[in-house]
Amino acid sequence: MNKCIKLVEAIFTGILALLFFCALRTAYLSMTKPTPLPACQRNESEGYIDSTQAWERLKGALRIPTVSVKPHDYDRTALKKMVEFIRKNYPKVFTSPIVRPDVINEYSLLLEVSGSNKSLTPYALTGHLDVVPVLQDEWEWEGFGGEEAEEGEVMYGRGAVDNKGPVMAQLEALNFLLSRGIRPQRGFYLAYGHDEEVGGEDGAAKIAEELRKRGVNKLLFILDEGLPITRGLLKGLNKDLAGIGVTEKGSLYLNLTIHAEGGHSSAPPVESSIGILSKAISRLEENPHKLIFDDITRSLIHQLSFDMSFPLNIICSNLWLFEPIVTRVLARGTTKGLVRTTTAVTMIGGGIKHNVIPPSAWAVVNHRIHPSQTIAEVVARDKAVMNDERVRVEIMRGYEAHPTSPHDNIEFDTISESIKQAYPDSTTAPITMIANTDMGHYLKFTDKIYRFNPTLMAGKDVYRIHGRDERIHRKSFEASMNLYYHLMLNVDLMNLDTGGARHTEL
Repeated sequence: MNKCIKLVEAIFTGILALLFFCALRTAYLSMTKPTPLPACQRNESEGYIDSTQAWERLKGALRIPTVSVKPHDYDRTALKKMVEFIRKNYPKVFTSPIVRPDVINEYSLLLEVSGSNKSLTPYALTGHLDVVPVLQDEWEWEGFGGEEAEEGEVMYGRGAVDNKGPVMAQLEALNFLLSRGIRPQRGFYLAYGHDEEVGGEDGAAKIAEELRKRGVNKLLFILDEGLPITRGLLKGLNKDLAGIGVTEKGSLYLNLTIHAEGGHSSAPPVESSIGILSKAISRLEENPHKLIFDDITRSLIHQLSFDMSFPLNIICSNLWLFEPIVTRVLARGTTKGLVRTTTAVTMIGGGIKHNVIPPSAWAVVNHRIHPSQTIAEVVARDKAVMNDERVRVEIMRGYEAHPTSPHDNIEFDTISESIKQAYPDSTTAPITMIANTDMGHYLKFTDKIYRFNPTLMAGKDVYRIHGRDERIHRKSFEASMNLYYHLMLNVDLMNLDTGGARHTEL
C-alpha cells in the first residue's frame, strides 16, 4: 500500500515539476519576443489616405462583372471596361513621369514605377482583376452592385476581398505616393493578371513573359494575394491573426471513372457503377491524409504563443511536449488545411434515365497538397485507399506545392511591420497558403514570395470569399490602403544594399 502511495506521489510530483518547467520556459520565451524594426515605426508625418473618394472608386470597380469561367473563357468586354476604369480614375498614375503603364495581352495591367536608384533590385506587388461567377439566387445583395450597408460602413460585391479590394488599395497607395511628390529609391511593379481564377495562362504568364523581355530576371521579393486577417479564427488568441504565406499548397484534380454492367433497373447487377464509385469516394473521405506538423506551422504556433491566453500560451510555447495535441486541434475546422493534404469531392455524375442502370459513373476529386508531399505520393495513396482496380484514376491537372520562402529575413520583417502599422492589434506569423493563385508563373523571379490579403474578416466572413454576399468593411479598406502606402515607404528603409537610405522627393 505504501509503495502505491509513494508511486502516486512520485507521478504527481513529476507532473508538477513538468508543468512548472513549461511555465518557466513560457515566461522566458515571452521575454525573447522580437521587437519591431526601428526603420518601420509609424511615422505620422508620412500621412494617411482619405478614403472618401477611394471608397467610391472601389464601388465602381465592384460593379464591373469581370468573370472568369474557365481557361481562356472570361468576360472580355467587362475586363476591357475594368482596364479603362482604372486608367480613367488614376490619371496621376498613368501620366506620371516615373510610371510606365502597359496593358498586357489586352486585359492585364503592368505598372512599372521607376526608382531613383537604378542599381537596386525592384520588387513587385501582384493581384488580379477577374472574379469568380455569382450565383445571384443565393445572394441577398446584388453580386455586382457595389451596394453599401450599415450606414456606408460595409460594401457588398464579388471581388471586394478577392481581389479587387487589395488591387484598388495598392492603386490608391501609389496614387497617394505620387500626389505627395515622393519618388522611391527602389523601383517596383504592380502586376494585375486578368484570368487568375482560371490559372493565369493569359494574364500572369504573359506579364512574366513581358518582364523577361525587358531584361528583368530577378525581383527582390513579390507580395501576392493570400489569406485575410482573421479575428476569432483561433480560440485564445488575443490579437487578430495576420498570416503571411511563405509557400502555397499544391493542387491536384483527379477524374475517377467506373465502367460496369448497365441494363434495366428491374434486373440490377450486384454492384452498379454508381455504387462502386460511391464506396470508393466514401473510403477517400473516411481516410484523410496523414497529419503533418511542419516547420512553417511550428513557427506559426510559436509566434502566436506570445499573444495567447493562459493556459494556451504554455501549450503553444512548449511544442516539444504538446505538439500532438496542437496538431489535433488544428486538424479541425478551417485550419485543417495547415496540417494535411485535403480531399474534396467537387463533382459527380452518372445515369441517363430513372429506370436505366448506368454503364459508367464519374467524379472529380480535388486535393490541396501539403508542401511536404508530392502529386505522385497523393495519387499512390488514393489508389491504395480506394483499393479497387475498377476505379480508373486520371490526372486532369495539377501542380506541386511551391518552394518555401525564407521568413527570418528583412523583407519578411518589413512586410510584417507594415501590416502592424495599419493593423496595430494584429500579430503576424508565417503560414502556409492553403488556396491557389497564379503565382506559379512568377516563381523563377525570386525565392522570396509572400502572400497576404490585408482585409480583416471576423467569424464566418471568411466563407464569403468565393461564396455568397462577399463584402468588405470601410475601415478595413482604409487600413489596406495605408498598409500598402507604408510598405512602399518602408522598403526604402530596409538595411540592404541601400544602407537604409530613404526615399527622395520628386
